[in-house]
Amino acid sequence: MEIDFTKKEYIALLDLIEIAEWIMNSNKSEIPDMTNVYAKLEQKIYSYANKMGCEELIEYDKKLQQFFPTREFDETSPAIDFIDDYDNESFWDDLIERLASRDLENQVGSINFDKMEIEEELIKEAPIREKYEKEFEANGLKNLYLRESNPEGVKVFRLN
Repeated sequence: MEIDFTKKEYIALLDLIEIAEWIMNSNKSEIPDMTNVYAKLEQKIYSYANKMGCEELIEYDKKLQQFFPTREFDETSPAIDFIDDYDNESFWDDLIERLASRDLENQVGSINFDKMEIEEELIKEAPIREKYEKEFEANGLKNLYLRESNPEGVKVFRLN
């Protein structure tokens, strides 16, 4: 099979690889073996940079025997903007989901929470999620505090 790309399409493919690689590996200290197939494909696609007229975007490191995006790629690729948007939305969605789940579990108790069907959980969490969505949209982290219980009382730590 042969696929022909224009230079513009090849650069878009490099952006997609950057986004995918970030999602797969950015939070890992060691790259999992299961991503090797993607890393090999990434290297294969990077190896065509010179043929595609994109030598300023991908360079080969002889010592490591691997291709890497260059500083110019990092500075010109829109991938980082997509990644930033994704990270930002994921942060808020995950925070709201975890807080809503925690609050519902506190309301109904751990045993009842564990027995709850997913549909019921989602329905009961909906107003809690909505409360957090409105709060975070209006105030960000401004009103979010960490509370530490101890024998002398409660200490409150501002998180921002």
